[in-house]
Amino acid sequence: MPIEQDLPVLPQDLARALFITGRAPHDQAKHGRSSTYEWCHRVAALPAYLSWSDAPVSRITRTDLARELDPSEKGMLSYTLGQAMCQIFAESQLSVRFFMHVARYASAYNLTFAPGQSRADFFGERTSGGYVVAEAKGRSGPLTNELRTAMEEQKRTVKTIKGEAPEIAYASAVHFSSPHSPMRLTAIDPDAVAPRAVDLPVDPDLHVLAYYAPFLDAFAHQEPLILGDYVVAGFAALGVTLGVLAPVLQRVERAARRNETAGLHDDILGLLARHRPRQEHMLYTDGTLSAADWPVPEDRRRPGRRDNENLPAFLHEAFRSMNEEEDDWRAEPVEEGDPDWRNLSPARGYMPGILPQG
Repeated sequence: MPIEQDLPVLPQDLARALFITGRAPHDQAKHGRSSTYEWCHRVAALPAYLSWSDAPVSRITRTDLARELDPSEKGMLSYTLGQAMCQIFAESQLSVRFFMHVARYASAYNLTFAPGQSRADFFGERTSGGYVVAEAKGRSGPLTNELRTAMEEQKRTVKTIKGEAPEIAYASAVHFSSPHSPMRLTAIDPDAVAPRAVDLPVDPDLHVLAYYAPFLDAFAHQEPLILGDYVVAGFAALGVTLGVLAPVLQRVERAARRNETAGLHDDILGLLARHRPRQEHMLYTDGTLSAADWPVPEDRRRPGRRDNENLPAFLHEAFRSMNEEEDDWRAEPVEEGDPDWRNLSPARGYMPGILPQG
């Protein structure tokens, strides 16, 4: 039975989703900084082409600039939004963590598929156990009966993950019923399995490493800072800040640098259980942080305080409110030997694009 409901999506949710679903980090070794610029291009499209409004109800619409794009440009925007919203739906509605593109995992660990074998775009692990696979679509116009029928009749293209059938397989599509209408997402769960469905041999430890590796790459190209319990990198030109819990980053770096991947999955889950986010927005259950500062913020800095100019003022304010008892919490540059660094190696020393082979 069809169910309609609102799906709250903030700018930082979309920015993070684009980062997670993008072409990093394996492509870094192949294309260098071009892959970083590709992610910057994807994120920059959000404030250019989308508008968030609260009246009369919260909704996301396209800007006048987006409506003036030619059809091929609109198609690319819808494709990008389709991938991002597929991740957001999986995480918020299906309790999926470590959601990533099948092709990125496969290319990082030299997995190949037989010619003619199609497979879903994404996969992830449910917090309750089991896996989810998803196919993402995007349309610049309305959801046509033809597309809906195709989604309903679509066969499951991943037969097993780690030898077990996925708990959920779905196709989702972003669409707009009219030029000025809000963005909508339709998700459909097909029942039948395709005759040539693939078996995806996922190693949980390598899956987690590949998931967090893009954040390591972000710190390799931007000076990392300490903010509370998080290591963060501010991309001032984009108005975006990304971060990871310091203990999670420490364990992931050990796996990436020293090939200490054994037990990584369980270690990360243990760390996340002990470091639960203290607020809903900006801090996510996978231990990552994402903040987007696209509107012009009010100057909320207190007299006598000097906040780091690489991070948005409201992010400083959020951490200040959570740490009012501390004398000085503000973001500091990461320096080797810093006693507050908790034995975490400087993230800027990480070599991008290097993943241990399984």
